[in-house]
Amino acid sequence: MTLDDAGRFTVAVGRLMERDGAERFKQYGLTLSDMPLLARLVRLGPMTPGEFLESSVLLTSASVVTHSLNRLEQAGLVSRRPHDTDGRMKVVEATEAGREMLVLVLKDIYEFLSDFFDPLTEEELSQYRTLLLRCVERRLS
Repeated sequence: MTLDDAGRFTVAVGRLMERDGAERFKQYGLTLSDMPLLARLVRLGPMTPGEFLESSVLLTSASVVTHSLNRLEQAGLVSRRPHDTDGRMKVVEATEAGREMLVLVLKDIYEFLSDFFDPLTEEELSQYRTLLLRCVERRLS
């Protein structure tokens, strides 16, 4: 496989997984951009939208965060409150319903990934992870 083939194949696999993942998230009323935000809020606790952007290694924008927060708030999965010291800012936190939703969605994602990677052995999965991490860590350093 050439380097060009590897790049195109990686993009194609990403698109396939993104398409299939998006279909799964529809049943929850969520989009692919909603999940990292909800998961980060559950894991790290309350934060401002700006803090989310600063703490994320995912490529996202303020408008994506705003739209996701609006969807998540309308669904009752997050709530917003005024910042303790800066009245211009809001603090966002996951609700109990948001935490419960995350558990359901993560279970579904795990089933999806188990099915997707089923043809690979544990050793192959470990090699795949090691190779991808090597590429990503080089880009992040």
